[in-house]
Amino acid sequence: MKFKAIVFDIDGCLIDSAPNLIKTLGRAILDTGGGNYGEESLRGALGLSAKAAAGLFDVPDWEQTHRKWCEYYEPLIPENKPFDGIIPLLKELKSRGYLLGVATSQDRWMTEVQFPSYPVAPYFDLIVCADDVNKPKPAGDPLLFCAERFGIRPSEILFIGDAPYDMQCAKAAGAMGALALWGTPNRDIPADYYPETPMDVLGILDEEVVSQKAKRKASKSKSDAVEKRRTERELSI
Repeated sequence: MKFKAIVFDIDGCLIDSAPNLIKTLGRAILDTGGGNYGEESLRGALGLSAKAAAGLFDVPDWEQTHRKWCEYYEPLIPENKPFDGIIPLLKELKSRGYLLGVATSQDRWMTEVQFPSYPVAPYFDLIVCADDVNKPKPAGDPLLFCAERFGIRPSEILFIGDAPYDMQCAKAAGAMGALALWGTPNRDIPADYYPETPMDVLGILDEEVVSQKAKRKASKSKSDAVEKRRTERELSI
């Protein structure tokens, strides 16, 4: 296996937006008749589509709550910045020829409100939103969509995210998942890789290249050994 595409989640992975998302979600819930939820409970909604998050909170009308959430959050978007190391990582990935994609649980209208304003936007070849697929995260559909558009196998995708739904999406699609530890306080989420910083992603890719070379070398050595034994048998006849 050799990765050909690196796909990222946006919030809590590329962009340090979780504090504003959590703050505005809590405010929206209170203002629409819900209770006072703690940060951990509110964080559970991040990474899910609006529809999937509906069952997490006891509010009279989730659609109203979601509208308020978007209303409160949108003015804070200019405050959101890429995590340290993200831009250098994207530059290096581009220079190495990787395809770059985004798989987000936001609907396209919200993605188009915020993502183009972020300095990471020009680096990406493809953006997949929740309403682009039949089943958004944690289902594997977003990464299957990426694989189809990129013309590669799902196993050739490394998906980087900060939520359990991201890692579940990777597993469901047959891709590999890297938990962005720079964006989540939860280090117990099952994943294939655990990069501490954005630039640690390069170590994963370098390790994969070394592994591929070792496999090719082992295969060649085995082939050479078989050929040697065949030649020896022929000479002994």
